[in-house]
Amino acid sequence: MTAGWSSQVARWAHNPKVVGSNPTPAIKIDIMVKVLFLILLGYLFGSIPNAVLISKLKRIDIRKVGTGNPGAGNVFREVGAIWGILTFVLDAIKAVIPMLIADKVLHFSLFWTGIVGLFAVIGHCHSLFLNFRGGKGVASSGGVLIYLFPKFSLIAIASYFIIQRSPRNPKFVLPIFLLAFSLWILLYWNSMPLFFPFIFIFFTVGIILNIDVVKEFIKGGNK
Repeated sequence: MTAGWSSQVARWAHNPKVVGSNPTPAIKIDIMVKVLFLILLGYLFGSIPNAVLISKLKRIDIRKVGTGNPGAGNVFREVGAIWGILTFVLDAIKAVIPMLIADKVLHFSLFWTGIVGLFAVIGHCHSLFLNFRGGKGVASSGGVLIYLFPKFSLIAIASYFIIQRSPRNPKFVLPIFLLAFSLWILLYWNSMPLFFPFIFIFFTVGIILNIDVVKEFIKGGNK
């Protein structure tokens, strides 16, 4: 079972030019170690609580105002648009940096590069520095999507900030954002069939991380 999994990692993780078409057991172990390192790196970068740090510059505890969510959207509404945009950019960057290391330095495939970014999103939602609590992961997800799908994600992210201008039901923003981006991906699906495994994992984890928000969204729709 372990040997089969390591073979899968070897095939998905690196460019064949780097490890060859039939990597040796030593190379497979090396790749597995690098995968685990990158996952941990992604989580640690994602754990950086930019919203809390930036709001403190304005002497505001973002966890005690608005929705209480330590994310870019709450900073945008409660601290100011400029500060919210700055938080969004920094939260996106903290996902992109480990992805750059995976892609450009260690030459992992885009699938595993995306998985590293996904763990940055998990770190944002369950931050090591906030007692494993955190934001909803929209901005860090934006960083992952911009890196993998730059032509498609920018419009979805712009739509997110447009929605943020509305003070009504801010917790509904995330499901709407995910639904909009899912539809956008489907419209252009023929141009990116190789990304289906990652997209499936990405949105499944996104729903799990925000199941309380999704339940509230469904409950609100049934009223």
